[in-house]
Amino acid sequence: MLKKKIFFFAVFAVLIFGLLTYQRIKGEGRFVDFPTYPLRILEQAASSIIRNTQNIINTYILIVGKEEENRKLLEKISGFEQEINKRVEAELENERLRKILKLKTLHTDYVASAEVFARDPTNWFQILWINKGLKDGIAPDMVAVTPAGPVGRVFRVFDKEGSILLITDINSSIAVRLQSSRVEGILEGRGDNRCYLKYVAKEVDVEIGEKIITSGLDGIYPSGLRIGYVSHVEKEEGETFQRIKVMPAQDLNAVEEVAILKR
Repeated sequence: MLKKKIFFFAVFAVLIFGLLTYQRIKGEGRFVDFPTYPLRILEQAASSIIRNTQNIINTYILIVGKEEENRKLLEKISGFEQEINKRVEAELENERLRKILKLKTLHTDYVASAEVFARDPTNWFQILWINKGLKDGIAPDMVAVTPAGPVGRVFRVFDKEGSILLITDINSSIAVRLQSSRVEGILEGRGDNRCYLKYVAKEVDVEIGEKIITSGLDGIYPSGLRIGYVSHVEKEEGETFQRIKVMPAQDLNAVEEVAILKR
């Protein structure tokens, strides 16, 4: 390796010497001081490297500065979005609470309003948990409603909280009637987001979309509350009663506040 380096250096020196000699013979350039010429080349190369390095550093500083500026702008935008979201949520909550409190003036059997803070995690039961209990006058079998309609009945109650058995739970059974024909039946939960209307004879004309209201004959739910509407009707051969599916008036997956009514 050392021999190769010496060889290349010698070739380089010869080339430089030849170039200088050629320039002097042809008179195409100024006299170049041979001893200082390589140093000038090195100086020019060093100056170029320094300039390029400075350009790179300045570009990097500019990019980093822009990134920092963009980061701060994004943080401000995120803060504005969060503030707007908080205001929107507050307005929606106030609107829901106004509607819930309005039920107080519509129902003489109003007991209290409550917020939903949990759902049953096991999925075995269709249950909501509310932040009101015995100390607030809540008792078992009281009815939970929203402005859209009944949600369920109080199932268990403790000092400061209680559970609501939803109308879609398989253990739920409610006396109802078809609003148009006034035909009565029993609304039972099926464990999902719908219910079945049972014991309606096949001879009864039931239309899709017909409203279903509580009859009050079960002694739990007040009469006249719109509880849902007919979504599907089947009349099976050999069966005495129709198979009627009912969609609740209130979307039970979107309940956040309820009003509690006495029996």
